[in-house]
Amino acid sequence: MSMREKVAWISTLTALTIFGYYFWSVWSDFGARQLDGDTLFWRFVWCISIAVAIMLPACLLAAWAGQQQFDPPPDEMDRAIERRSSRAGLGVLEVLLVGIILVSGRITDAARTDYPADAAGATSVMLVNMLLLAMAVSGTLREILVILEYRRYA
Repeated sequence: MSMREKVAWISTLTALTIFGYYFWSVWSDFGARQLDGDTLFWRFVWCISIAVAIMLPACLLAAWAGQQQFDPPPDEMDRAIERRSSRAGLGVLEVLLVGIILVSGRITDAARTDYPADAAGATSVMLVNMLLLAMAVSGTLREILVILEYRRYA
């Protein structure tokens, strides 16, 4: 297994676990009508920190265990896989961003109803988390496509 595929596996599993927890907690807070921007900010910072603390050592360990170079120069196949995966991930991100823009009116209405004391703040928290979710989904999809491409050529 190439080092790039190992990194994709590590990134995918970490993102699904850590950010799955984060967005589950955001959805739970939203359902309970207890969104708190400060709490979510620090939860996000912790999740990012934990993800980096897991991914970096795991990638270094994978390179060491496989006796591979940590960041080998890409060959033509690596560049083609990265190009196709990035194109698909960016396409999904673009569609999700347009979708967020289209539902932003409903988000504002929900914030006015559920958080009348600070509707603008609630709207901001909801939109920021929707943008974070769009980026997480597109990035994870990109990594999954990298894995699938390498498995196709394996």
